[in-house]
Amino acid sequence: MSFCGSLARIGRVLAVLLLLAAPAAAEKPDVLFIAIDDLNDWTGCLGGHPQASTPHLDRLVSRGTLFTNAQCAAPACNPSRAALMSGLRPFTTGVYLNSQPYGEPLRNVTTLNRYLIRQGYEVIGGGKIYHGGGGLAKENQADWHEYFDRGGDPHPPVKSVSGLNMAHFDWGPLDAPDEEMGDYRLVSWASEQLQRKHDKPLFLAVGFVKPHLPWYAPRKYFDMFPLDSIVLPKVKPDDLDDVPAAGAKMARPEGDHAAVLAHNQWKQAVQGYLATIKFLDEQIGRLADAVDRSGRADDLVIVLWSDHGWHLGEKQHWRKFALWEEATRAPLAFIAPGVTKPGSQCDAPVDFMSIYPTLIDLIGLGIPGHIEGPSLRPLLENPQVPWDRGAITTHGRGNHGVRDRQWRYIRYADGSEELYDHHQDPYEWKNLAGLTRFDAVKQRLAGMLPEQEAEDAPKGREKAEGVKPRAKKGKKTSVPAGGAQ
Repeated sequence: MSFCGSLARIGRVLAVLLLLAAPAAAEKPDVLFIAIDDLNDWTGCLGGHPQASTPHLDRLVSRGTLFTNAQCAAPACNPSRAALMSGLRPFTTGVYLNSQPYGEPLRNVTTLNRYLIRQGYEVIGGGKIYHGGGGLAKENQADWHEYFDRGGDPHPPVKSVSGLNMAHFDWGPLDAPDEEMGDYRLVSWASEQLQRKHDKPLFLAVGFVKPHLPWYAPRKYFDMFPLDSIVLPKVKPDDLDDVPAAGAKMARPEGDHAAVLAHNQWKQAVQGYLATIKFLDEQIGRLADAVDRSGRADDLVIVLWSDHGWHLGEKQHWRKFALWEEATRAPLAFIAPGVTKPGSQCDAPVDFMSIYPTLIDLIGLGIPGHIEGPSLRPLLENPQVPWDRGAITTHGRGNHGVRDRQWRYIRYADGSEELYDHHQDPYEWKNLAGLTRFDAVKQRLAGMLPEQEAEDAPKGREKAEGVKPRAKKGKKTSVPAGGAQ
């Protein structure tokens, strides 16, 4: 062999040895993705109600950064979750309402779970992540390696505990143990996943259904909030007087609120919401304990969010389905070891279109080009970094709200407006939109709204928002990986 040939052979051997000696590429971190249904700011950490008791949730979010001015993309389960999971706003997909199935509009979209499957993650979920059917819709059966149906919850022996007879708009105690509740089974399943050894990096999505209606929970949680001690939300009796007709139509004071007053159920309803939140908090505590037992806590990226807020009589309105603070503000927190600082909070106005890109950023992957929200990583690294963006919420085509640090601006499809100064008016009692001295504020915030909006996606048969059991309790569903392209 020639001298040059020998050198070439030696060089190839050295190259192989150097490759073998090189450190392996950093392993992608595991992710715990916690979704909560219909939880507003009635938590200890957000201080939305003086009697709210959520020590376990507060303990969990204190491990990282809590966003105190986080706004949903849409104040309804289906469009909120479709937007959050796809990275596309309602006015891009046309999914504005619960009655518009997301399957066809998102068929070819690289949703969060599809993207992570393609990036080598083991993607498993349970409970309610997308809207309807426990999160495993017919159109998306190739989107998870495994999905867990939490099953349903017990029902009281009477059709309507409250006496309102308004379907699942009801509340009352259950003579049943925690173990019979779907969210309890969900945590038991999730805990098993956390203890298991996984061959790939893990994305574990845990979708709590409570505190979604009906507000049924084991009796012990109702006993923690005696009826004679219940504090009602602060309200202004004539609060709708300066609200445009389009806003009053969303409030529907002649509907839920009139029924609650006619049956003298306001305190009972608040008790039911507080009790159901307390039950939820116990399950979050069980999940947090499972994280600690798993040995993953030091490397696990955790995201916790609720899909939107909730009204309990403010502006004579109940449920979500509106563009005011109670319906749009919800918990959002990130725990990312090495990035977030324990106990930190950020008051920058952010919306849930940032959840997908922030998570992808934190685990070191490239953010897909279709994503419409910014990564929040700069705010996680420094909550005081300048942030001049507003948070946008959409409810139905043409109806939008914008929230910044001081103002909430609402513009309806008919052009009518609302404007509230949160520095002076945190309950949004005084609509300033008609005062010319605030025209510049309105113009600035209106500049964040879309100039074009997608047509409404086709409507389907609207499903009840609660998780309706389609299989035996605790049944595991295995599906192939891959997802729609």
